[in-house]
Amino acid sequence: MVKIKEGYVMSAKEKAEYERVNALPRKKEGFAAYYFKPQTKYPPRIYVFMHSEIWCDRNRRPMGLFYAFPFLTRPMNREKIEYHHFNTRLCYHQYEDWDKLLFAERQEADQLDLENPGTGSSFLEKLNSFRTKYRLNANKVLKSLTDEELLIRSLFDNGHQMDAAQISRMLCEDHKGPKRLPVIIMLRQLYKNAGLPPEQRTVITEELLSRKVKVSIDRTRRNLVRRVYHGNKLFALEEIRESYPGYTEIQLLADLRIPKSKNRKIKKQPYTDLRRCQLQKLAAKIARGGLDAKEYHTICCRIVMLQQAHDCRVPIPLTVTLDKMTEIYSFSWKTRESVVKSFVNLANTGGMTHDILKARHQEMVSSNYSY
Repeated sequence: MVKIKEGYVMSAKEKAEYERVNALPRKKEGFAAYYFKPQTKYPPRIYVFMHSEIWCDRNRRPMGLFYAFPFLTRPMNREKIEYHHFNTRLCYHQYEDWDKLLFAERQEADQLDLENPGTGSSFLEKLNSFRTKYRLNANKVLKSLTDEELLIRSLFDNGHQMDAAQISRMLCEDHKGPKRLPVIIMLRQLYKNAGLPPEQRTVITEELLSRKVKVSIDRTRRNLVRRVYHGNKLFALEEIRESYPGYTEIQLLADLRIPKSKNRKIKKQPYTDLRRCQLQKLAAKIARGGLDAKEYHTICCRIVMLQQAHDCRVPIPLTVTLDKMTEIYSFSWKTRESVVKSFVNLANTGGMTHDILKARHQEMVSSNYSY
């Protein structure tokens, strides 16, 4: 009595396999086993395995029932034995609701009663007795939603379709009336989104709403605690407990504590003036080491001279000799290293004269541009 989909045409290989299995003798009996799988990351459920007597324990390993034992078994009726004659894999059903399980098993019990009177009804009675022992989540009574929860769900579903005027009207009504904090925060976020383009709007989720509500409640409590403590330190705890019963001293200390602001790192601008750049290079030479006494003494003397000139803000003299004529060009003490180097490169250019250098030097010194 295998069910083949109407209009389905079997291939030659499928037809040969069907005829081979169909020619095999039918099993005289079979058993269905019932296993309970407790709550894991998935809800609790009941598995019903067909022909459980012919399958090994390892076949139940994917369901996490390798070491489990059935809490109930029943014989399979002839119709089911015929139906599962063509099974090549373990066949099972799973239920997360007792009502659905009993509805399905009631039909099996009726067939068993026809074959062997009383067998099906006694089995159904036994199965129903396990209902209190093995509870399923689907049998929990769902609590009725409050008006506030219904309104929030409605705002989640339809809030994006409301315009700013409607949201503002609802916000004013809630402020004047019940002052429901989750509703007010939800409406505020919707009002903010209404004035933004679609790509910049915040996606409102239940987690976001819960976090904002918690932050608001904590902020209100801290403000009250600090205000009361500032006015009356001696009896502050008793006064706070009138608004927050069970408030403890540990909570008081936590609410009064003001977190330290993070010290901002002062960004140091890199040194760019000639003398300090030279001082850094000389200091790096000493840090690298490997200098003999003469080189070390020379570098130290150079550092002292540069540091003293920098402290006294002595202008930077630059001696240039062209055509056996020597001129000294003076730059400000804070002139950048790159500027002095560019002037040196200009002086080293072929065919350069002091007249050109003086004109360039005068331009650099008199210009408002930060050379």
